[in-house]
Amino acid sequence: MMTTTSSEGHATLATRRRIREEGSTAAVTHYVETRWPAIGGKGLAPLGERAFLDPEFSQAYQPGHVVYVYVAGSGDTLQAPDQPTGLHGLARRFALPLFKISATAAENALARIEDINLERYAGMYAAEAGLACDPGYDNWRLVLIHPSRKPLPGAPVEARPRVIRVVLPKGLSLIAFEKELHERLSPASLPRWISSPAGLRHCADLDLDPREATRLTGYNTGESERVSRADELYIFKPRLDGGSLLTIIERIVHEFVIRDAANDRPTWGWVSVNQGYRRQA
Repeated sequence: MMTTTSSEGHATLATRRRIREEGSTAAVTHYVETRWPAIGGKGLAPLGERAFLDPEFSQAYQPGHVVYVYVAGSGDTLQAPDQPTGLHGLARRFALPLFKISATAAENALARIEDINLERYAGMYAAEAGLACDPGYDNWRLVLIHPSRKPLPGAPVEARPRVIRVVLPKGLSLIAFEKELHERLSPASLPRWISSPAGLRHCADLDLDPREATRLTGYNTGESERVSRADELYIFKPRLDGGSLLTIIERIVHEFVIRDAANDRPTWGWVSVNQGYRRQA
């Protein structure tokens, strides 16, 4: 049951307006008042059309490792539409478009998908009685990305249907790229947003426990298991936000090269520069 609070402070029953036909397998089937956050924040804008053609970038850029940014979802909704599982089931319950976004150096991103299926990535959460596991988190798959534009001319970036291929600048490692990618995606991070005042209000309106949306992954490395928060889950709409994801990737690459050329590479707090970098305040 969904409630809302009037200006006088009284709780009243709120209606959820259906926006998808009955029987739809879409993640979000009803309209709710919540305004979703956007990856990159409200001020995200593409670089100039010639950003990668200008000598400042083109003469300084040297190709390094190739990585693939991917978007993934999980669940068996088509097999059991009345009981959606995995991340799709979580999205249904919380009325949010949810996906995993990350990067891999594997030449075929499906290899990384096989890994997270074995790990049942994000399959756990902290229930009142202890750790609980949900079904469907061993059925991850790549989803189509829909960039609203092509990469900028000269950018070492290629938008493919299920991955965005990036030739990183020399000196930028996969782990550093991932850290900066997640930093810029963080306004729409599910674990971050669900614990914010807006996220808590959203959960209260839907009468849901926010702990269920703070997902965990168990990593067994021997006789014991380490449980870590699944931080790569985002509120993301592939058909609308693909262009923003492309912009974030282009900005990371461009800014790294320009700052490296100016000997102004910022640090992230590790001993080794190549372990990570972060924008200076």
